Amino acid sequence: MSNPRCKQTGFSNEFFDLGESHPALTFGGVTLRNCRIPIQVRGIPLFQVKAREEPGGPFRLSGHFFNSKGAPSLTIQDNEWLALSSNWDVEVTGRTIVVRDEPGHISLKLKADPPNGLIVERLDMLLYGYQFIGSPDVLKFGRLGSGMTFQNCIVDNCGIGLALS
Repeated sequence: MSNPRCKQTGFSNEFFDLGESHPALTFGGVTLRNCRIPIQVRGIPLFQVKAREEPGGPFRLSGHFFNSKGAPSLTIQDNEWLALSSNWDVEVTGRTIVVRDEPGHISLKLKADPPNGLIVERLDMLLYGYQFIGSPDVLKFGRLGSGMTFQNCIVDNCGIGLALS
């Protein structure tokens, strides 16, 4: 208890169970399906789906999450998630990961939906000057003083789902 493994390595990790179908990403009020790059910010993929390495194998999902202050909080690399030990708290219960960046403040609530993909149920993230606020049904993002709200949207079958420059 006084010297946990995640403090020694700098992270805790586990794998998502993604099936043979292209995984969907539900990001607040936006569901992104069959998109090679579901979300891109300033030319850099925030999420990316790669093809299977072998027939019958899983698609490979990679992504990056940041907290409300813009610091990295959780990374996904080829279906393996890594929660950084610099987070104030990370709680894993069943298929749900909750990341807090300070007491009482959830910056990410992520739920695995095997074998379909991932659901971002709650989000407060700052990245390259964009603030992303997400709840189960709504995604708001933008810069200070301006922004967009998406609710019950589906983006399907495109190279890049959402691109912010």
